[in-house]
Amino acid sequence: MNFKEKTDTELATLLIRDNEAAFSELYVRYKDKLYYFCLHLLKSKEEANDIVQEIFIRLWESRSFINPELSFSSFLYTMARNRILNYFRDIDIDEKVKQILSAQKITEEEAIDSKIIYTEYQMILQNAISQLPPQRQKIFNMSRIESMSHKEIAAELGISVNTVQEHISEALKFIKVYFSKHADISISLLLAAFILYK
Repeated sequence: MNFKEKTDTELATLLIRDNEAAFSELYVRYKDKLYYFCLHLLKSKEEANDIVQEIFIRLWESRSFINPELSFSSFLYTMARNRILNYFRDIDIDEKVKQILSAQKITEEEAIDSKIIYTEYQMILQNAISQLPPQRQKIFNMSRIESMSHKEIAAELGISVNTVQEHISEALKFIKVYFSKHADISISLLLAAFILYK
């Protein structure tokens, strides 16, 4: 069976039936196109490559839900756009706060106030992280503290990239709620405006 001559619709139909050869052909057919699409938006070869790999992992895991009658290429590019949006929304919280504070020219008194706010923010953040379930806390720290990619975390823990993403997303949701309950208005406004907006 010559898979190279088959249409996307035919390959998608075979993919739904767990055909690995069809999946391989779709991977070869689209991996470079998706890579350059992601690279254009992310400006990072490593992140673009990671996202392409995540897309195809998710494609295989959710193959039974594919509608072969719809445009397969549009389906893939939609997955890529959504994943890139999540990537930008998942920018390191701690690093973003540092950038906000360091970008402002402030007086000595304002610098002291900012340091106090930042210290308080760190304490609240650590308290929030400590209340996450053990596995979620570990994954969040590997991502945020150790700066590991989702792919690296998945490989080390023996779980899927999708599972890693879900843990981080749930952790961020919990931290948002925790801050809203425990931070004073100055920190809450800072977070709402710059840090935890999703």
